[in-house]
Amino acid sequence: MTLATSLFSPVEADLRLLSENLVQLVGTRHPILSLAAEHLFGAGGKRLRPAIVLLVSRATMLGEKITPRHRRLAEITEMIHTASLVHDDVVDESEMRRGVPTVHSLFGNGVAVLAGDFLFAQSSWYLANLDNLEVVKLLSEVIMNFAAGEIQQGVTRFDTAITLEDYLQRVIARLLL
Repeated sequence: MTLATSLFSPVEADLRLLSENLVQLVGTRHPILSLAAEHLFGAGGKRLRPAIVLLVSRATMLGEKITPRHRRLAEITEMIHTASLVHDDVVDESEMRRGVPTVHSLFGNGVAVLAGDFLFAQSSWYLANLDNLEVVKLLSEVIMNFAAGEIQQGVTRFDTAITLEDYLQRVIARLLL
């Protein structure tokens, strides 16, 4: 048992339900997006961000069950993170992630960018439906910071004058997304 596994054991069942719900959230209106979503969410991953949302939800509910709104926020968090990975793989021209072909290597850059955009848009729509303006503002800021960070990373890609402090700030910011 890994540390993450033991830490997340209180929300293990919630995380299984989350994995099942993610593909359904994307929907079936767009077959290529459905295929991309199944590929993305079927690849697994650590689910660190939604696990934290669920753990905090459980901790603050004081023995009561977490609500569908808590679950939706965890799903939204994973959708935003996944969208950022899809875009990141396009920018970095990565063929594999976690031993699985990336969306752009399977479907092309155009579909990958649009799939990432769709996940951002879909997560924003679900987020707006939670009717919590503070959470909308916070996650919108996270998405803006991600985009700005990716642009900055691209601009300084081969800059050997970058300081260690600047580099570490970018790494930490990326980990938080």
